[in-house]
Amino acid sequence: MINLLRSEVLKFRTVRLHVWLTIGAVGLLLVVVGLVGMLSSEPRRTRPDDLMSLIGGFSVLIAMTVGVLAALGITSEFSHNTIRPTLAATPQRTTVFVAKAVLSTVYGLVVGAVAVVAAYLLGSLLLSARGASVGLSGDDGSLAAFLGVPILCALLALFGYGLGLLLRNSPAAVSLIILWPLLLESILNGVLSVAGVDEPTRLLPYTSAFALVIPNPSDAPGGRIYGGVYFGMFALLITVIGIAVNNRRDA
Repeated sequence: MINLLRSEVLKFRTVRLHVWLTIGAVGLLLVVVGLVGMLSSEPRRTRPDDLMSLIGGFSVLIAMTVGVLAALGITSEFSHNTIRPTLAATPQRTTVFVAKAVLSTVYGLVVGAVAVVAAYLLGSLLLSARGASVGLSGDDGSLAAFLGVPILCALLALFGYGLGLLLRNSPAAVSLIILWPLLLESILNGVLSVAGVDEPTRLLPYTSAFALVIPNPSDAPGGRIYGGVYFGMFALLITVIGIAVNNRRDA
């Protein structure tokens, strides 16, 4: 398994798309935080959790980017047939697919951690220099949201990988990752609301996961832990189904 993970890491990091899109997503977050920190008209009125609210909201885009890259990582292997030598060298397909899932999840965790730490340090330095009160606290939920960013990125990476493994089609997987919360769950939320379901957002896994990066848990039905666990189980289910399906069909 260790050698297999090393091989997957080598393949993943040699794809320039992964490197540049990751740098671009994190860099864009830093630009946004930097501009807000420098151009905020009344920094002294900034609440301690405002910075984390900004970072948490933008981190959703980073998490979706991570999910897209995780999906492209596996779909491109099928489209270019580079998966075949790997499966030939390791006949136990489950081991290969699990190794790829682990790599995708760790990749998301690392990107999320780097992004939130870098953005928070930059924002706190700029705002503090202008007299703003900035800090992480368990009372206002900012600390939990700070820790939730890498978790959300990791879960979306696993979800993207599982979806890519199941569909084996790059456009379809990427479209679903982006449109699922924006279109599919929005429509479903409206249908459930009309049907009289209380707090229908609780039933939507993708949307529920966004509670991980919201400082105020009252803004998300079900709360932070519920949203993370619910979406985590959903992402794991998609991945398990993808592995089971690919164990039965040709590469």
